[in-house]
Amino acid sequence: MLTVAVSGINAVDNPGPGTGIVRALKESSLEVRAVGLAYDSMEPGIYMTQIIDKAYVLPYPSSDRRLFLGRLREIHARENIDVIISALDAELPIYMEIEGELRRWGIKMLIPSRHAFQEREKTKLDELATRIGVKCPEFRTCTSFRDLRSALNDIEAPRMVKGPFYEAYKAASDMEAEEYFLKLANKWGFPIIIQEFVSGEEYDVVGCGDGEGGNMGLFAMKKMTTTALGKVWNAVSIRNEELLALASRFVERLCWRGGFEMEVIIEDKSREIYLLEANPRFPAWVYMAAACGINLPERMVRLLMGMSYEDHSRYESGKMMIRFTAEMLKDITDFEQVVCSGESSEGPRDNDLGSAVGI
Repeated sequence: MLTVAVSGINAVDNPGPGTGIVRALKESSLEVRAVGLAYDSMEPGIYMTQIIDKAYVLPYPSSDRRLFLGRLREIHARENIDVIISALDAELPIYMEIEGELRRWGIKMLIPSRHAFQEREKTKLDELATRIGVKCPEFRTCTSFRDLRSALNDIEAPRMVKGPFYEAYKAASDMEAEEYFLKLANKWGFPIIIQEFVSGEEYDVVGCGDGEGGNMGLFAMKKMTTTALGKVWNAVSIRNEELLALASRFVERLCWRGGFEMEVIIEDKSREIYLLEANPRFPAWVYMAAACGINLPERMVRLLMGMSYEDHSRYESGKMMIRFTAEMLKDITDFEQVVCSGESSEGPRDNDLGSAVGI
């Protein structure tokens, strides 16, 4: 049995990818013990014992590097971790620093190089778009109110206001843009991106790069409905060869290593593709691809463990993802256990529907 540790198990209204990754692994041909890595004792994934076998709380990745590494050492001593799948943008920089140390312990990861990670940052979207042969909306990078004022003068309303890691809002006026700017800066810090709004249909592509320019499979979907935070709620699988080719060029030209998501919009009138973002990890909807036959978390683990894996992109269009919410009932002692010890208890599996949240 393989032990795979997965982060991003915050299956909330702005869901992390972790629970979807674990579901994909549990439904694969691999025999996997899933260890959840959380940053807060209220992350729902901790209590979703029907898919996550054991969960631990880590210090925040912005904390002391030694504390973070020390906690991972404690967990590894107990779990003998084979693979860690990092599912959060904010933690990738620290994993890039310590990947060599983890490798010496016997823990394998498939994450982008620091150079590739920086090349796809939101502040370099125009350079990336040129590199892979696609358009991108006009944007400005803001680290102060003066920058914001200048950006609002340059880019006509409506505009998109985006945080450095997560969350994006459509602002119809200068006042709305200022409100979102302050909200995102207080939550995520700088820079804040002010981006031209392009009217059209939104599409996403998920994939995984092997680090040598090859992709391990690609899957595209069209967003049907989204939440107030811009997260997909319903989607349908589509086959658009131009989108798949775009994602393939991204992997090839950046020698991308690990999971990624490309967010694009096809403009209503011109039908041209505009690149919106390139996220450096699997998205929260990664289980949709696995359910349609492109199980990227399984392929990633197989590559890392030296096993054979499929790399095709054969799947059917017209498969619909319907996200829904569900409730779990736990005893307060379960929460107290996590708060006091930094880990979940390991007991019998539940049969509730909690795994449906945040797929």
